[in-house]
Amino acid sequence: MERVPSSFSEAQRYDAVAAAWLAGQASTNTRAAYRTDLALFGRWCAEHTAVPLRVDTADVVAFQAACAGAGDSPSTIRRRSSSLSSFFQFALQHDAVLLNPVMGSNRPPVQADDPSPTLALTPHHVETSLTWAADNDSRLHALVALLVFDGLKMGEALAVDVDDLSGRPPQIHLAIPRRTGRPIVLHERSHGAVRRLAGRRRSGPLFVSARSSTTTAGVHRLTRFGADHLLKRLPVAEGDRPVTANELRRFHISTAHRAGVDLDEIVERAGLEDVRSVRRYLTATPARSRRSPVATAGHGSDRSVTSTNTNKKED
Repeated sequence: MERVPSSFSEAQRYDAVAAAWLAGQASTNTRAAYRTDLALFGRWCAEHTAVPLRVDTADVVAFQAACAGAGDSPSTIRRRSSSLSSFFQFALQHDAVLLNPVMGSNRPPVQADDPSPTLALTPHHVETSLTWAADNDSRLHALVALLVFDGLKMGEALAVDVDDLSGRPPQIHLAIPRRTGRPIVLHERSHGAVRRLAGRRRSGPLFVSARSSTTTAGVHRLTRFGADHLLKRLPVAEGDRPVTANELRRFHISTAHRAGVDLDEIVERAGLEDVRSVRRYLTATPARSRRSPVATAGHGSDRSVTSTNTNKKED
């Protein structure tokens, strides 16, 4: 980050540091969320005559209280606080502030019944996404399938190598680094999409950049940034924002629960820490628009389901 000119006003200094911090975020969705949190904090400071880059812990606590008073859930307040803490840590490292004021604040604990802010997808929406992906991009199809049917995290899916796959249908195993050390058994619709993507390859990343050549040494693993651009191509109802990886994983968790899968097994499948995270996904939150999804246009290539894997004790 370049040094902020001394001629800048306090508001300009805040905007400059914020812009530099946001530019360093790889994920488009992360940048959008952080930008929203910083804008909200900036408006609160303006309303209370506080200087954003000179606030103290008491100001942060007052901001948290204002968020709670506006109806924000504990998890949302924690997320906003985390955003601010990361921002101020960046500002501290670049001598724009003298301390990180968020460090001294108490973030509200997340209760077991506090709903996840992740929107719920309908089966029709997910099925439409899978069908569109299968017709347009084998990488997108395999990625959505692994998130929806097997509950993989985005980072886990992108880290998969072709030789992590073993077995033959209907028992295709995927080795992923989790605490249990056991491979998971892919859902039949997942392993079909994955095998189609792998083709004749026997090694290397499963998900590769569109710019990579699979016949040379110039193969590059698809990045999270590239995966976010792929997800943006999925069909959405007009006016809706793009589907997110968390929404697809939430669909996996809620579908497994409706199918009668034990909560502890869902925790293991989705690579979560404990059942509290599962319960948050199961608590009712607003659903995506029920209008018919339409394919989005103008996105570069890198730039409804009712079943889930019900194999017991094999995930």
